[in-house]
Amino acid sequence: MLHENCAIMNKMTFKTHPDVIMIYQDKETVEPAIQQIVGLSLKFKAYKYNPETIHKIAAMSPKVLLLASNNVKRTIKYYIDYLEDYEQNISPHRAILLINNRETSRAYLACENGLFDNYVISNPLNEPQRLKLVLLQELKLIENHQNHSLEQLVLEGEDELASCIEHGVVLKKSFIQEVTKCEVDILSATNQVVDINKEAKEVLQNLIGVSLDEMNESVSSGIQNIVDQLIQLKANSQSIKQGLLHSQHKQLATNKATEQDIKKKVLIAEPSNLFTRVIKEIFEDTLLYELVNDGQDAIEKINNFKPDAILLAYDLPTVNGIEITKLIRSAGNKVPIIAYVHEKDKLVIKQWIPLGLNNYLIKPSRKSKILQSVNKAISNPSNIIFHKKAADKTHIEWIPEYSVGNQALDEQHKVLFTMVNEFLHEENKQGAIALYQNLSLYIDLHFDAEENLLRQINYPDTEDHIKKHAELREKFNLLETKLENYDVDIHHKIAIFLYNWLANHILKSDMEYKHYALSIEESSFIE
Repeated sequence: MLHENCAIMNKMTFKTHPDVIMIYQDKETVEPAIQQIVGLSLKFKAYKYNPETIHKIAAMSPKVLLLASNNVKRTIKYYIDYLEDYEQNISPHRAILLINNRETSRAYLACENGLFDNYVISNPLNEPQRLKLVLLQELKLIENHQNHSLEQLVLEGEDELASCIEHGVVLKKSFIQEVTKCEVDILSATNQVVDINKEAKEVLQNLIGVSLDEMNESVSSGIQNIVDQLIQLKANSQSIKQGLLHSQHKQLATNKATEQDIKKKVLIAEPSNLFTRVIKEIFEDTLLYELVNDGQDAIEKINNFKPDAILLAYDLPTVNGIEITKLIRSAGNKVPIIAYVHEKDKLVIKQWIPLGLNNYLIKPSRKSKILQSVNKAISNPSNIIFHKKAADKTHIEWIPEYSVGNQALDEQHKVLFTMVNEFLHEENKQGAIALYQNLSLYIDLHFDAEENLLRQINYPDTEDHIKKHAELREKFNLLETKLENYDVDIHHKIAIFLYNWLANHILKSDMEYKHYALSIEESSFIE
């Protein structure tokens, strides 16, 4: 039956822009839906899911994109890839999910938040007329949805799915906003046209590269309205305009100078233009930012812009994120760095952590999560531990500058460095659990020895130091329970915690009692 329907579709005459394109995964589940669509005599094409067909679909600019899904989460990622990879070729469209009964709740949330415009249960097709109704409605309507809260998903432990939906919504809005911006630019460009009816249309067509009849119906209508209103613009006073613009520019310059005195600075190094536009929305009202798409540009911008934090992708052209971090650290720069990597690249985090990584995020991440990570990195910068490369691995290393002046405690710190290094480079669950348990036991012994020594020298902040130890013990115990559900992300998160704890424990907290002990000439401490 599916082959018969496809034969019918092939006999139909298709223009460049079909009404509906369907992407399906299982031909048997979509056969009833195809019958419904064919009955509407729409310009329609169907393709089996294949990443290589994305470009073909983008070029055809469908009015409605039907995504037949056996797994909504996977379909969301596929649609995000479509939006991201071909943003320059995507025209406004409606995106409809065709799902099975089990996926109803996820489909509803994706639609509620504006990533998809509607969904239809097609497996089984319980309401045969619903798909027809949805298609007829969507072909007449191109509208925006407001993005609602995703807290329900987060509470259910579906943070990754929530991130995908939120990111996809921003991606989708970005190309719609580009069309709106184009209309505004066209209006501005035609203010100087003398023959307002004839020449304005010619200018518009030169700007957009096509005739109005070839454009998307909603965009064409919007531009035609602009043309109709241009006659009224001739009556505007140019002198008043210039006066207003001068005043506005002066005020903006004053505001900008004030903001620059207050706001912290973040450098965003990310190869994808679409990702940078998404990230831009996050920071434009809270932080000063610079965007770069190339590794060498990032290195130059670090020296000139002097950011308070860096959101750094791994897959940058010319120089990747890890090599950039090595250059930053070799120059003695302690700026907080947050890695921003694709799921497929997250194994490189293990190589990145010993270089002094503040945190890492997997693309796509929720806007709130990105902003929270950057603000936390800026407000709580970590110390950087000396590192060196041994064979194919980078290790953190204890050096004499880290001495607290007491030989026994220094030897214990050296052991901690060794144990943390072993955990950083461990490859499996059982090994990681065993190493972490041994480390936790040794930390208890070290804390006891340190606390006894502080009491002996009457260190005035002994109780505060002991309190910090207690908080750390509690944190260590909590992380140990998480290891029972071991995966790469848990390992990386604990490794970053251990690095930051070791750096702050020795290079900051312990140096405070060293200075006290030397000031009272305690015999067990030496410079």
